[in-house]
Amino acid sequence: MGTIGSQFTCERFEECIASVQRAEQAGYSHAWFIDSQILWQDCFVYMTSALAATDRIVVGTAVTNPYTRHVTTTASAFATLAELHPGRLELGIGRGDSAVRTMGLNPVKTAFLQESIPVLRDLMASRHVTINDTDVHFRWLAGDAGVPIMMSATGPKNLRLAGSLADRVMLYVGVSPTAVRWAMDHVRAGAEEAGRDPDAVAFSVLTAMWVGDDQQAAWDACRWAPAACANHIADTMKRNPAHDMPEEMTRLPQSRDEYDYYAGHLSSEADHTAYLTGELIDDFAIAGPAEKVRTKVQELFGLGVDEISCAYLNGSFDQMDTVGREIISRVTTATTA
Repeated sequence: MGTIGSQFTCERFEECIASVQRAEQAGYSHAWFIDSQILWQDCFVYMTSALAATDRIVVGTAVTNPYTRHVTTTASAFATLAELHPGRLELGIGRGDSAVRTMGLNPVKTAFLQESIPVLRDLMASRHVTINDTDVHFRWLAGDAGVPIMMSATGPKNLRLAGSLADRVMLYVGVSPTAVRWAMDHVRAGAEEAGRDPDAVAFSVLTAMWVGDDQQAAWDACRWAPAACANHIADTMKRNPAHDMPEEMTRLPQSRDEYDYYAGHLSSEADHTAYLTGELIDDFAIAGPAEKVRTKVQELFGLGVDEISCAYLNGSFDQMDTVGREIISRVTTATTA
């Protein structure tokens, strides 16, 4: 049985923290925060306050990166929060998107991620690591902080790397069964190649979700999701011609206009999403009447998805209540039965 998670942007502080509280009340399992220092405020300030204002919901980054935040800084922050709120943290890391692109830089190279994730894990487990030929460890940390590591991925190289290193992989490939199966196969292959049990890796799917009887309005609320994902797919296609991505993914960037980060993830009327049809949106978002959404959610759970990670829910109080009532409680009951 899977869960429904939530994602938030670090803006409008009081509204954001109230939104996390509402997500917990509605039954969401996770509250993930974007780490993008130019477009939004600091995620660790928001995460700290969100943890203090809630009791159950798991809080994490979706995602930070090892370029804008040094691994020792990230590991220290998470280990500190884990002492205050044990069992409620997950460290999400990836190549970086808006955090680095808005500085005119390319996303972090896969090789750098491969070096960084084991260092993060060792530091949070009180082990010694070598950085710049120097022995490094947290003298204040006794024992393992118990923080699972999540890695986000779109392309085959990063999916396989995530399978070899991460406790959870957040798939950013859309929600079509073909794309999700393709991505999960790469993750499991990476786990097997590393001598890990592929069944020990949890799967999240990053998407937009909007439940409403007005199909066009639901699509419009989710237009940002395929527009943003197209960036990642296009980058993979450019850098890895042998990417083997399914057509359900590759047709998206071939149809697109250039994505404008400063227009904002939540701008449904921005010109850079005008090319999106309902069919394209349905490949990358879960939008429409409750029955349609429940069917899609159950389909993803049936594929082995552990968490459907719904973005971005700042101020969407009524929508979170609707999802809690129409999706979380009913799908959980149906799946259990």
